[in-house]
Amino acid sequence: MPADNQSAIPENASPLVRRLGRSVLLTSEEVDYLETMQVNQASIGKGDEFIHDGEPLRVTFLVRRGWVIRYRITPAGRRIIIGVSLPGDFIGLHVNFTHSAIFSAAGLTDTSLALIEPVRILEIHRRFPVLASGLDWMSVRHSNILSEHKVSLGARTAAQRILHFLLELWVRLEQVGLANGKGFELELTQEQIGDCMGLSTVHVNRSLSRLSKENLIRMDKGTVMFPQVSRSVSFADFDDRFLMEFETKDEGLAVSKHIRNA
Repeated sequence: MPADNQSAIPENASPLVRRLGRSVLLTSEEVDYLETMQVNQASIGKGDEFIHDGEPLRVTFLVRRGWVIRYRITPAGRRIIIGVSLPGDFIGLHVNFTHSAIFSAAGLTDTSLALIEPVRILEIHRRFPVLASGLDWMSVRHSNILSEHKVSLGARTAAQRILHFLLELWVRLEQVGLANGKGFELELTQEQIGDCMGLSTVHVNRSLSRLSKENLIRMDKGTVMFPQVSRSVSFADFDDRFLMEFETKDEGLAVSKHIRNA
């Protein structure tokens, strides 16, 4: 993290402020606005669905704590997880242009959400152009993540897909202070990883066993670690550029630097 940005971010800042504060030097007015727009909050239990496919989408959700999955249920009844939202992530950021949800969303864990009225997002674009650019870049990054998942589905083996996905989660969690240079706490089951990667639970289990045997990952009581980062990155064909934040300086993220220099 750039040293001259640290003083602008309070120690108890929300994940959203911490994430944007890594990229730009936020003013106290910008920090206050980002925090006060999160005042309307809701607690969601593990497994509770709060967005229903096809129903009106009237507010923007911001994950403050916990993990959320976004998914579709096929006519045959199969669940496909189209994304995992982590603290600091928006769901329905551009709700002004979307009249109904095209996916469902539920808490993967006990979750705290901020419910943000669309007018508050519009106000950011009117009053805070740098913040607006940061939010637009978050939308671009969201699109980049979906693109990488499509590449995984079409061009990577099962083991590569899973390892690439775990590396992605590692970087994203580090960006909001929820991971370190060794690894992170994984909240997904093997079945849920399969629903993300288009794999059966049996295939996921076999692939994780292979990755562990080859020392590409280490899993211990829900913690995922990467003993030899450079080997993991090479095997998974992992290029972290799709996760880079909007930045005003030529500075990299801590885990991203660790990955590149390993």
